[in-house]
Amino acid sequence: MTPGGAPVPEPASVAAIVVTFHPEPDFVTRLAALLGQVSAIVVVDNGSCPADLPEADDPRLLDRVEIVANRDNRGIGVALNQGLRRAKERGFSWALTLDQDSEPLPNLVAAGATAFDAYPEPQQLAAIGAAVVGTVMSGTPDRNRPPVDGYRRMTAVITSGTLHSIPAWERLGEFREDYFIDCVDTEFCLRARSRGLAVIQATEPALAHRIGTPSRKRVLGRWMSPTNHSSLRRYYVTRNRLSVWRRYARSDGRFVVMDMRQSIREWVGIAFAETERPAKLRAILAGFRDAVLGRYGARRLPRSPH
Repeated sequence: MTPGGAPVPEPASVAAIVVTFHPEPDFVTRLAALLGQVSAIVVVDNGSCPADLPEADDPRLLDRVEIVANRDNRGIGVALNQGLRRAKERGFSWALTLDQDSEPLPNLVAAGATAFDAYPEPQQLAAIGAAVVGTVMSGTPDRNRPPVDGYRRMTAVITSGTLHSIPAWERLGEFREDYFIDCVDTEFCLRARSRGLAVIQATEPALAHRIGTPSRKRVLGRWMSPTNHSSLRRYYVTRNRLSVWRRYARSDGRFVVMDMRQSIREWVGIAFAETERPAKLRAILAGFRDAVLGRYGARRLPRSPH
């Protein structure tokens, strides 16, 4: 089998993997709308109350939704691996990974198929990301390669809305579970590139998605759009980013430099434009410390003495 080894993504070959944590009441409606694009949905829940989860025999779900209920929050990496293992066992070639609050448009899988067909070496594809409505791109572009009709070469794409080749995932190894949440998608994409596989993004907008709780403020004479993530998320993204930088500085040095610059802009935005600044800055320092010490997995931040 060639490295990617997956045929063109189409409903018969795609299973959706949706990771949940206390989903909203309209979650079942979103699942039902997704069934027109995939053959099955695997919901992997990270410790929600049973009442928060859809009933697998709900008539709206047409007996095509499987629930994998973890007793506690095991992190995004564990949940994704559980979902992809199940999709592999059921014979699917592609896994469409989604956040619980993302809204896939009816053309999500079709846009991925268009990108697959347009790419000159489709068997080398590890992942096909989705273009987010109202956003030029969702992820990090490969600036060494210009955009092409139907697809855009990427260094990394976000988890939500991405079609993952299951044969490529088998070859590369599973998502990093010790990262717990942030940078799991970025690390996997960089790993794929370092092994000669490709990451692209469809150019046709097909996903409604929001990162954090963005706001817009003027800081030091410039407009900034901080994401207002919690202090715990700031810990994870800092710790895991340093791990990614260290691991892929040689194979994707341009990306690492860009991500360092982006991190500095975010830290400035936190220091001047976000609430709970002391807690978030302490979390960033804790992330630096644990990255240096090699401490990964789930962590709890110490409470502020004030």
